[in-house]
Amino acid sequence: TRRSPAASPQALEDHYSPSRWSPRLDRDTIIDAHLAVTAAGGERATPGEGLRSVPRPLAPPPSPPGTERARASAQTLLHVPYGNGDREKLDIYFPTDPSETFPALVYIHGGYWQCLSKDDSGFAALPLVSQGVAVVAVGYDIAPKGRRCPAEAAAACMARCPPTLPFVLCSGHMDAMVLQVRRSLVFLVEQYPRIRGIYLCGHSAGAHLAAMVLSTDWTEFQVVPDIKGTVLVSGVYDLEPILYTYVNDALDMSREVAQRNSPMRHIPPAVPAACEVLVAVAQHDSPEFRRQSQEYSQALRAAGWSVSLLDLAGVDHFDVIEKLSEDNYVLTQVGRRAVPRQ
Repeated sequence: TRRSPAASPQALEDHYSPSRWSPRLDRDTIIDAHLAVTAAGGERATPGEGLRSVPRPLAPPPSPPGTERARASAQTLLHVPYGNGDREKLDIYFPTDPSETFPALVYIHGGYWQCLSKDDSGFAALPLVSQGVAVVAVGYDIAPKGRRCPAEAAAACMARCPPTLPFVLCSGHMDAMVLQVRRSLVFLVEQYPRIRGIYLCGHSAGAHLAAMVLSTDWTEFQVVPDIKGTVLVSGVYDLEPILYTYVNDALDMSREVAQRNSPMRHIPPAVPAACEVLVAVAQHDSPEFRRQSQEYSQALRAAGWSVSLLDLAGVDHFDVIEKLSEDNYVLTQVGRRAVPRQ
């Protein structure tokens, strides 16, 4: 069993609470600030404006939401179902000036598998669609909606779950979230043949889900997405320490589920055409998040993957992704180079 250096219960609570580590704002306001900034498309509020711990209706109105701006400015297909679940939908932002074929960046949101949605994920779309890249925001079921299925629902659940799983699941379970993201890529490949080259980007829990995509045995799906690159931002790659924290209150993971869904435990050997992987971590991420990023990048490299570790100075777990809408942000520049226009 892998043991975290931060092994005491209180230490684990601290190290897996990203809001405790930001030097910008206290833990009571950083989450609201993050939601406000991403809703504003990366435009910073003035200090203290809209960031205090007051009921949302009393806060000053934010800038126009970035997702709404992207939906109004880009050619879009919204709420495209890739499955039957309520959240099994995609928002697709097509390139402003598409060529015959074009690359697609698939963005997987964070939120500790418990909050946020594809509707909060359009803040960085416009800079990419203007460069000839499609942006796809993936929706997936979040906890605690799902638990083990009751016996009377077994038949319905079995119809939606792969037969290889050892027990029946319903939406919200970690296995189901991983499966949904994989299925969303299969859907894209089958329904949009103009897409040439898929690039994954995930933040926090979304980075975990993107990393699980890299471990997929695509023979089960009879489709192999052409994944050319993956950007993993401030992710968690070993879920077992989370079993002992507040995060698992909603996820309700067993050790078996955590191990089955830990990218660190399921790194396939790289193939000659394997995609390049960028593992990014913030200077002010917690020591545990930083440790996991370093160890996962080392494990990928040992398996033959082309991987780089980018340690981003001056940012925390939240603005490390918020700044993606800024042209001069290093991760934005790296991302543009990694997703070439066709």
